[in-house]
Amino acid sequence: MIISFLIGVLGMTALVVVWVIVQRQWASAFSEHLTDDDALAERSTCGNCGCITICEKKKK
Repeated sequence: MIISFLIGVLGMTALVVVWVIVQRQWASAFSEHLTDDDALAERSTCGNCGCITICEKKKK
């Protein structure tokens, strides 16, 4: 039982650490376009054009 608990705690800790690393790397790569503390905010469908509004590329 303790092993299962430790695996769960260590797994969640590892996920948080990996997410922080991803956020920091993304923030350093796109620092000029960030307006939010969340580095990945509003970038799920972005074509990396620098805009933070609705993507103009999809309208065409």
